[in-house]
Amino acid sequence: MQSQTHTFLINGSPMPCLQAGSGEPLLLIHGALANHTLWLEHIEPLSHHYCVYAPTLRHFGEAGKEGPFGLDTHAGDLLALLAQLAVGPVHLVGWSYGADVALTAALQAPECVQSLYLVEPGCPGALDEQGLAAFMADAGAMFGPVFGQVGAGLLQEAVATLIDGSGGRPGYFAAQPLKWQQAQLAEVGSLPKQLSQNERPDWSPARLATLKLPTCIVQGTDTRPLFALTGEALGRAIPASERLLVPHAGHLYPIEQPALFVQHLRRWLPHGDSLPPATAL
Repeated sequence: MQSQTHTFLINGSPMPCLQAGSGEPLLLIHGALANHTLWLEHIEPLSHHYCVYAPTLRHFGEAGKEGPFGLDTHAGDLLALLAQLAVGPVHLVGWSYGADVALTAALQAPECVQSLYLVEPGCPGALDEQGLAAFMADAGAMFGPVFGQVGAGLLQEAVATLIDGSGGRPGYFAAQPLKWQQAQLAEVGSLPKQLSQNERPDWSPARLATLKLPTCIVQGTDTRPLFALTGEALGRAIPASERLLVPHAGHLYPIEQPALFVQHLRRWLPHGDSLPPATAL
């Protein structure tokens, strides 16, 4: 089904948004070093069952570059987009940083969301003291070299190091298809902004306990500890949540296995088909 890209003016900033299909509204939120084109392979099969929207967040891609970079800002932009679309409550899907944005938006305006599908969120706001210590140890191992390279002005090297860390092994970036390397390097300007963000939304267990939306927290069995810890904490804190483990998958599984990603998502969403099993927790 053919898709179209529209550009909206959101809180004074242009926001490109891919749209395809018809049916209940489904929003896909990209993560770091990406934009709405990340979802091109996912949108086509999903558009046969849903009206799919895939916006590019502020500071990424062809979106506006003014204003702060942070979860509250991006969540506010997302809610402003929903107000302009006027499609009613949506199924909200986010991956990595996009999952953090989706959850922040749902906490701000749960009436705008039908369901949440959070793939490998990474914000540590729900962790207790012990979990936070373990999170920080792994985050230091992953992001420490990235901070060093950004500070030295080695931005392209920092992109490769971050993708290696996300993929769980040295050389992951270089082993990817060229299209993904090029797409990630094209977002190099967003990386210093993301590393210096200071917006800290309230993800306390007490606030998360107020979220009554059907929520699925998706995690690869081979992901890094920092993402596993975050997913486990959110699963404990959000009352109407379930967790889904994807076997033999890591943090980058949505681009590694787009067809599998779509299968798992469609099975979980209302009216989902009977599809190959994953491991539910």
